[in-house]
Amino acid sequence: MMLTRCLWRAKLSLALIIASQLIYSVPIYAADARITISKACRVELTGESTRRWSEISGMSLTDRLPAITRELKNAQRRGDTTFTIQTLDFAIKTITTQIQSLTDRDNPKLATILDQIVVLAKPLPSGYSLGKTHILTESAIAYGKIGHFTIGKQTLQLASESVSGIRNTPKDLVAAHIRLAEGWIALDQPAEAASSLNYGFEQTIKNLKDIYARREYLSKLVNLYLQINQPTKALEVLKQLSPQDYDPDITVTQIAATYFKARDPVKAKKLLDPLLKAALAIKDVEQREIKLMNLVLHYAPSGDLGRSQQIVSLMKRPNSFRARSWLTIAAESRKFNQPEIRESAIARLVADAKAAKIADQFGGRFDNEWYGEMANLSTTRGYQPELKALIAELRAVNVLGIVLKDLIANKQFTTARQMVPRPMIVQIDAGYFDESDRWLDNIAIAALEAGQTQDAEARIAGEKTDVRRLLRFAQAFHRRGNVAVADQLFTRSQVIANSISALPTAITTHAAIANALISTNRPADKLLNRIVTLIQTEKALPQQAQLLLSISAEFDATRSAYFTLAEKLKLLQQVDFATLAGNQAIANRQPEEASRFIGYAGRNPSEKLDFALRVVELNLTQGNFTKARSLLNISIQTLRNGPESSLPPIAERSRFWGRIALNLVRTGDNKTAIAIAENVTPSPEREQLLQRLRCYQN
Repeated sequence: MMLTRCLWRAKLSLALIIASQLIYSVPIYAADARITISKACRVELTGESTRRWSEISGMSLTDRLPAITRELKNAQRRGDTTFTIQTLDFAIKTITTQIQSLTDRDNPKLATILDQIVVLAKPLPSGYSLGKTHILTESAIAYGKIGHFTIGKQTLQLASESVSGIRNTPKDLVAAHIRLAEGWIALDQPAEAASSLNYGFEQTIKNLKDIYARREYLSKLVNLYLQINQPTKALEVLKQLSPQDYDPDITVTQIAATYFKARDPVKAKKLLDPLLKAALAIKDVEQREIKLMNLVLHYAPSGDLGRSQQIVSLMKRPNSFRARSWLTIAAESRKFNQPEIRESAIARLVADAKAAKIADQFGGRFDNEWYGEMANLSTTRGYQPELKALIAELRAVNVLGIVLKDLIANKQFTTARQMVPRPMIVQIDAGYFDESDRWLDNIAIAALEAGQTQDAEARIAGEKTDVRRLLRFAQAFHRRGNVAVADQLFTRSQVIANSISALPTAITTHAAIANALISTNRPADKLLNRIVTLIQTEKALPQQAQLLLSISAEFDATRSAYFTLAEKLKLLQQVDFATLAGNQAIANRQPEEASRFIGYAGRNPSEKLDFALRVVELNLTQGNFTKARSLLNISIQTLRNGPESSLPPIAERSRFWGRIALNLVRTGDNKTAIAIAENVTPSPEREQLLQRLRCYQN
């Protein structure tokens, strides 16, 4: 098992442990010592909390951060230690899995959430030291990722103080110290990291009997000691592992590299020489080359580029193994400011790729050995400039767009045009497509936006069939202020649209033009009226509804125009359209749009009421509690006062009353919820519902 591929197996989720404890625990008093949470209520509240966190995990980033804030405030209000730590665990897991997706604009919101987490975690009692340490450590690391290093270090210090409270669980104690060390490393505090690693190593040797955990943690310790440039300590830990537990070509080479970086080339050579000798003794050529490649990949980052080049020279075939080695040397040469070595390595890399005749397949659907492996290296190690240099030299069409995007961004339009081959046949999924025109259009539009209009005018002059291409250029000319040219292109697009005989295509094309006109502040009434006329060639309302729904995506940015069409067609309240459009709005998580169709979506009273409650529930998941409470009144009034024809069957009404009651609780209106539950037909189910609702009174 390779050491660098050893993954620290995730412990059983704290949330699951806590949830199991909640079900079987005796009642625990809340912080104010007045509120007792019964066993049944603890199960109910835990289930509701888990359901909400499941919803949060599926939310967009825009909705997710406010939802986490609400949950933290709920935990603070409830004042129950067990619920608090469950909430904190869910919150920190959600943050750590999503933090890479956040933008700089989200960072202040995340910082506020982390502040809330720390405030709630600090007073947790000693019996919760494991959870407290975990939460504070992860919070500290998250602070570091958004650039809040000072408070990150303060938070990690709190975690360091909490870790001493972990009792009688060597495995958890070692894991906590290792994660602390990772936190200190992330915050650039190697001395503190070393202290945590030393303690973790000591506890692993003395107290950890689980052989699998022992192997895992020792492997982790080796890597972390190398990260803080302590190769001797890493070597000491490595001796505690069996030779079967790691790959010496990777691990020992990394230790050698760290010695070289620490300016101890003698020890580096002492470790590297036996590995090189062993690799050269292998008779199987491919296995020998893999070993040599691994030596280069893990030793070149030391900066010993001369020795790394010597190792590559022992690889005799121009294949992907040698190519990855040259890529590594080229990139590391850049990092160590050795431009001559970099230039030479790139030249050899290109020569190997050409000799292997890989250019046409490079980055294609079936190429994992060349581009796939190089892309992985580039992503993890920052080797993109060298990989792009290779792509540019090869004119590797399947991934040439990566280079073209850079050239366009840097306004090197002439170079970009010259680099596009004609044709540019690219593998996309199972097919082959000529992408040359698309890229030449991209370049022309980028040049237009930079003030160079000639290429764009020339490229679009002869277009007679592709309306979307005309619209793309029209909008680009409009953005640039060339109104006359934009108007001309819009007119040409309408002429083409009017000549289309296939009804669905004609409707979609006119919709695209209408949307483009509206987005550029041009009148579109004629186009909208033309769409109405085309749709009305279908006489049946269900078919009209399908046609209107089919162009919904064209009006994503101009929804009011879309609903103007629906009104002109008298479809807004028509059951087929309302049901399809309403369900689509819910699927797209658009509660405001979905609410337009309450009372119309659904083919019978049960479906209509179900739709209305789904809109309520969508609002609740997005934190729109006032709106949700208002919409619930519609369902309540329907069930209370509606004519019999507008009501679901009697057998279903109790189920709807119960659903309304539970949604009222989610809006915070517990009193009305209990009153509503009285409408449920007397039964054991009603008593169970009332018992559930009373859990929320505190």
